[in-house]
Amino acid sequence: MKAFVRGLHRWCGLAIALFVAATALTGSLIAFEHELDAWLNPALFKTGDTRPALPFDTLLARIESQDGRIRVTQLPLDTPPGQASEVQVEARPGATGPAIDFDRMFVDPASGRILGTRKWGAWNWDRAHLMPWLNRFHRNLALPGQWGNRLLGWVSVAWLLISLAGLYLTLPTRPGRPWRSAWRMSLDARGLKLVNDLHRTIGLWTLLVALPIAFTGVYLGLGNEVFKPIASLFGPVSPHPVTTRAPAAAPSTASAISPRQSVALARALLPEGTRDYEPWYFGHLASRGMYRVAFKEKDLRESALRVRYEQVFIDDRTGELAGRFGYASGTPVDRFLVWQYPVHSGKVLGPLGRALVALGGVLIVLLCVVGVMRYGMRTAAPRASSASA
Repeated sequence: MKAFVRGLHRWCGLAIALFVAATALTGSLIAFEHELDAWLNPALFKTGDTRPALPFDTLLARIESQDGRIRVTQLPLDTPPGQASEVQVEARPGATGPAIDFDRMFVDPASGRILGTRKWGAWNWDRAHLMPWLNRFHRNLALPGQWGNRLLGWVSVAWLLISLAGLYLTLPTRPGRPWRSAWRMSLDARGLKLVNDLHRTIGLWTLLVALPIAFTGVYLGLGNEVFKPIASLFGPVSPHPVTTRAPAAAPSTASAISPRQSVALARALLPEGTRDYEPWYFGHLASRGMYRVAFKEKDLRESALRVRYEQVFIDDRTGELAGRFGYASGTPVDRFLVWQYPVHSGKVLGPLGRALVALGGVLIVLLCVVGVMRYGMRTAAPRASSASA
């Protein structure tokens, strides 16, 4: 049995080592993506204007009036004073002029002034696009369509299996040998023994980070294909309102319900126990004929165990409820799924969790390197011995 598990651990590990190392390294960096992005691009993120934000409708109108080619699709509602809002935009149907080459705008919420633009995930060889590109690479290796997501989803499955296999291989085989010795390195180890000790001890100590990241990585890469079908065996999984609502017959740029009205209506339609949630972001899904207004519990993904949010969907013509999606409005399985991204990113434990993910990512890269070295040294040793003979 151990020989089979050892072979599984070795060959699967070698097959995915490069993918795991690449995603672990980028994951370490994007654990503090916002802070690094703001440090690299202060002109985009800081306004120096601490006045209150403009009224919601006024801000939206002012943003769109500065460029007739765009319309706002998502706007943050929780931007602190003195900081810019990163607004999502798309091309306005029927607009004339050159095609837009961006999908994000940085806006001063106190004046509506546009500070800059960028296209999320694009590689443009500048600081403004570096962190979003790293995020995209971490998610799908910058591959087109769903190829990268699915590939990394299956890599996560393999990573989960070889991590459990590695744990099994460290269990003592001789009676009386304590397992705790596997968690320590020999201080006088050299050569192959040093590499063996490094691989074993780093692998064991990083399991506390690697197992949750690999498990949640399956959800993020193969959510619809694998994770949700398995989760549905334990209870119903709610469909998302965006996927269940048919496209609007004739999307209109001028809705009967204003954005400000949609936020007020959404607040009144929050589930019981969530009426004190803070506004998070507003979005207009014109192709579906509805607004999306999100609310969050205080310090969402900033303090430990803060993961609850609610999205309320409002028909943009009638103001009626078009759907809800979130923690309180979901099933027990829905709530389990809500935890997956915060666990994967470390945000489930706030700044400490993100620091653990960043450190764990660096150690996982080292684990991959010494694992490949271990294989190379073990295969080189018999050849050297044969040549010597």
